[in-house]
Amino acid sequence: MRPVSVHRIRSGRPAARAAGLLAIVVALVVAGCGGQLITPGAGQPQARVGAAQPFTYDPAHAGDAGSANVIAQVFEGLTAFDAQSNVQPALADSWQTSADGKTLTFHLRPGIEYSDGSPITAQDVVGSWLRLLDPQQPSPLASLLGDVAGAADYQAGRISADQVGLHANGDQVVVDLARPATYFLAVTASPSLAIVPPSMYGQLDNGVPANIVVSGAYVPSESTQGVINLTANPHYWAGTPPLTNVDLVTDYGNNSGVGEFTSGLVDYTGIGPGDASWIAYDPNLGPQLRQTDSFATDYYGFVTTTPPFDDPNVRLAFAEAVDWNRIVTLAGGTPATSMVPPGIPGRDTADHRPAYNPTDAQNLLAQAGYPNGKGFPAVTIDTYGVGYESTVAAELQQNLGVTVNVEVRDFSDFPAYLTGVRTPHMFTLSWIADYPQPNDFLGLLLETGSTSNFGGWSNSQYDSLIAQAAATADVSQQQALYAQAQDILAKEAPVVPVDYGQSFALSRNGLLGALESGVGFIRIAGLDWAPGAGP
Repeated sequence: MRPVSVHRIRSGRPAARAAGLLAIVVALVVAGCGGQLITPGAGQPQARVGAAQPFTYDPAHAGDAGSANVIAQVFEGLTAFDAQSNVQPALADSWQTSADGKTLTFHLRPGIEYSDGSPITAQDVVGSWLRLLDPQQPSPLASLLGDVAGAADYQAGRISADQVGLHANGDQVVVDLARPATYFLAVTASPSLAIVPPSMYGQLDNGVPANIVVSGAYVPSESTQGVINLTANPHYWAGTPPLTNVDLVTDYGNNSGVGEFTSGLVDYTGIGPGDASWIAYDPNLGPQLRQTDSFATDYYGFVTTTPPFDDPNVRLAFAEAVDWNRIVTLAGGTPATSMVPPGIPGRDTADHRPAYNPTDAQNLLAQAGYPNGKGFPAVTIDTYGVGYESTVAAELQQNLGVTVNVEVRDFSDFPAYLTGVRTPHMFTLSWIADYPQPNDFLGLLLETGSTSNFGGWSNSQYDSLIAQAAATADVSQQQALYAQAQDILAKEAPVVPVDYGQSFALSRNGLLGALESGVGFIRIAGLDWAPGAGP
């Protein structure tokens, strides 16, 4: 079993729920043996951490947080998030913003080097970021750089790379923005914007190359199937990390995360909320349970470019015909009231969802030409297992008289399917923030032309509000603009927010710094064992 993982587009939680019974059995067996843990012996790595197997090691090609989690340990950006999701200096030691907010100047630390001792330059930063916009192979998250002047035109092949607002000037990286995006500093901490040496371009998509050179804290090697070994980079800008040898365990076989932890085979592992609910009361495991706010929203999306969901009345009818609160509450989740999850700075507390109203939903469907569902085509919800699809389909059939099928796809194929030639009617996604700002959920996911706008929805008034919010530094004004934008979402219903993610983990007592940030991963370079703890 792959460890429970959280992705930017993240895997669903039912797998964690399904593993719950096995986890309970394992825990009871261990408890029956006195709760003694099997700790790694001599010659073993200093820590073993559960992780998802990355689909790629290339920051410019990653679109899921499982890959981002590993990439964040291997490649470094100009800035980085701490455990509280605050932006901290990394390869850049300082930065300035111009008076109009449209130019950011980053100053690289003096003498920074890749793992082979070669220098990291400002031109390397520009080159790494331009790769996200490559017209031939744009990043799944190319829109992270959408506020950079000329970015969209370069990605579309209308201008050359040297016309993009990214410039190297000695040890400085100068970023020209098309609008004063107040959140852009946080964008630079995303693992997608980590710095890759030119020698690694094109070599990071098929496992770890033998000659890998990195800018981050650890040099990876895939030592055995299901294990990625991380060896400390002696040239790392912050110095050699305290733990010089760490294993990322990406395959638990037939075991669960709880089973691996209680057996002493991992020191840190993510777990699902189903397991956390009983672990909190376990005398041995309870003190080792960790919980952090996860900046994640589970949502249903409609493909709005083709019938029947090109009609906003149809989308709104579907949104109002399902009692989302009841479904989520019965499953033990946290009902979503907006696309922006709790903990994101600038989020308001208003309920921005379409209200549950089956009668109005029936009227809307009739106005769209489908009274009592008559003549409505059979549609499909495509999912990789967010968990509510069968119940949703049943309520839509009951309240609207429509036939809704459910098709479950493997997560590894899902992002490509969403952007492929054949598009779904409806889809489920669980989105975790690249950076903790409302724009990551309202702009990156839903602005016209964004690479992450999988439903193809477009609304000029909405785009204008998002642009105005990006341009102001006034927090209250920004909040009001985002609220107006979400009111449009509630009326147009291109997406329906359903559930907020929760992040739970088991972390060995004495393992310091093992706190997952809201954006979904721990910083392994910050781990250490308390005196007397550890293997």
